Amino acid sequence: MIYAAGIDVGSTQTKSVIVNDKLEIVARSLIDTGANVTKAGERGFTDALKASGIRREDVVYVVGTGYGRYKVTFGDTQITEISCHAKGASYLFPATRTVIDMGGQDAKGIKIGEGGDVKDFVMNDKCAAGRPRARR
Repeated sequence: MIYAAGIDVGSTQTKSVIVNDKLEIVARSLIDTGANVTKAGERGFTDALKASGIRREDVVYVVGTGYGRYKVTFGDTQITEISCHAKGASYLFPATRTVIDMGGQDAKGIKIGEGGDVKDFVMNDKCAAGRPRARR
């Protein structure tokens, strides 16, 4: 069986998930990020591997996302959490057109098109408070 992993290194929590080639979740982990985001990504992935009982070499692709996505040094690519939110929400609920993410560092409103593409988004840098900082 083939496996892939996603590691979301957020400012407060690090979430890791391993899926099989049927897109079924085989393991996950949730840990506090702490001060060292590189170690948080590594530990989150290691914890998910232990929970799954599979070997590291069986995971053929690793994606880093979130605040610390570039610190997932063992990953194959990095994808913004905005894109991940859009694709994930659209996959789980195809009629979804809006996602609101209240994070530890910012809040985001994401407008989603058919197929999970990002049509627009706004975000601020004050968690749930404050005015939008950027519009893309």
